[in-house]
Amino acid sequence: RWRTGDILMKLLMENWRNFLNEKLVLKPGENGWDKYMELVGKAYMDAPTSQPEAVASYEALGEWVNKFFERIVGVVDVKFVDHHPYKSSKEMIQRVKDEGVLLISTADAEHPIFDAETNAKFRTVHDFGGHIQKKVPFSYLGELKAYNTHIKMIPSAAIPAMFSEVVGQISCFYVNGKKNCPQKTVILDDFDHVNLGVVKGYKIVDKELVKDETSEGE
Repeated sequence: RWRTGDILMKLLMENWRNFLNEKLVLKPGENGWDKYMELVGKAYMDAPTSQPEAVASYEALGEWVNKFFERIVGVVDVKFVDHHPYKSSKEMIQRVKDEGVLLISTADAEHPIFDAETNAKFRTVHDFGGHIQKKVPFSYLGELKAYNTHIKMIPSAAIPAMFSEVVGQISCFYVNGKKNCPQKTVILDDFDHVNLGVVKGYKIVDKELVKDETSEGE
């Protein structure tokens, strides 16, 4: 017969295994996260600038961003600047700790649906809620970890837009030779927005993406 403490420990271990699975679904390398980056990045590049069916998700995301931003400015002084103020997340984290100020760039901020203020607030939420609180770097896997943090906080309706804004854009950035890609209002349907690494038309074998031949022609 389970005691309360045993039940809580069982649930904790189950959640911990889920956490590990989330992080280890793919491995580094050509057919692991590199392949995933290539597939997401190309899908983002090939997508139109905007899709009518994506608007509702972006509106849900924008509403959440505005609410969460108000919580952030209660603990740190946020200042918008017209340049990229940090060379690394380590520098950003240390300066915020020392100065109590978070600088957010408004450069390269044109967006089909977010106005300039909302876009800047989104960057604030991303940097503070993802990189600063979780202490993850400005790297590809660091961005994926930041994304995993975000989707645990936002409404489910906003998750598809968040995927495009974070995973889509960072994948495109690397596929495009580390050059910023245009911001879009799109939903990337071929990818699982909650379980990163899962791609339509592919199987995961030994933590690598393998084309699923049985899915062709369906």
